[in-house]
Amino acid sequence: MQKKVKYAIKYMNSDELRKMQLIQLELLEEVDRICTKYGISYSVEGGTLLGTVRHKGFIPWDDDVDIAMVRSEYIKFCRACEKELDNAKYFFQTHDTDPEYRWGYAKVLKNGTSFVRYGQEHMKMRRGVYVEIFPMDGIPKNFVERKIFNLIRIWCRKIMWSEVGKVSCKSAVMRLWFSLLNRIPVDKAFGMLNFLAGRYSERKADYVTCLSFSDCWVKGYRGFKREYYLNTKRMVFEGKEINVPEKEKELLLTLFGPNYMTLPPVEERITHIPASDFKF
Repeated sequence: MQKKVKYAIKYMNSDELRKMQLIQLELLEEVDRICTKYGISYSVEGGTLLGTVRHKGFIPWDDDVDIAMVRSEYIKFCRACEKELDNAKYFFQTHDTDPEYRWGYAKVLKNGTSFVRYGQEHMKMRRGVYVEIFPMDGIPKNFVERKIFNLIRIWCRKIMWSEVGKVSCKSAVMRLWFSLLNRIPVDKAFGMLNFLAGRYSERKADYVTCLSFSDCWVKGYRGFKREYYLNTKRMVFEGKEINVPEKEKELLLTLFGPNYMTLPPVEERITHIPASDFKF
């Protein structure tokens, strides 16, 4: 069993956070440029979408950028990045390009920067300030199939996360559990998620989800409408135009409830990705 490793969380001041946001804006512009050139449909989502609508830019205390594409568009994007992305400036990170990277969605990293997530210091994957690109896959319409589908994807995520859990969980019992789970080759989890993506093609689905990301916290979760990521429009974000769903209000209601335009209390205006080290 792995011993719990202790690191200190390093908090960014407002100037440091803004520096990181501006790097993320550069990365978002690069993703938008490639998608525009190759006719790839995408949309920002989550806090990035909320920031676009409520602040016309970053939520002032937000520390990441979320981008989503249906699987068929995501595949096009991965291929376009092989030809189009400037490798001197950026690194396109997936499990294929970086075998130590254990997540099922892509990141575009800015070379020459560093961002080490708290609890992941021991991992050997490439580091850097990044934006995330989530592939959205179809969800079964049948209730029983959907239950099995969700159970499989949860187990796959646990296998992927076991490299973190075996050292970062507070409980010794959970560290032992994840140490055992970590003995399962992570490629098995990737293979199973790829099977689900093929079995339940997003092209035939009304609702989609990112298989390797936990989004079941959404109340009454059924996934998200596929049309959100295909039927888009342009809106201003930090003075630049980016893609958002045509029905952006509908998605924001699903994600954040009817009061999404109301600012949270001051004590809740904090970054949500703890880091132990960063360099811009």
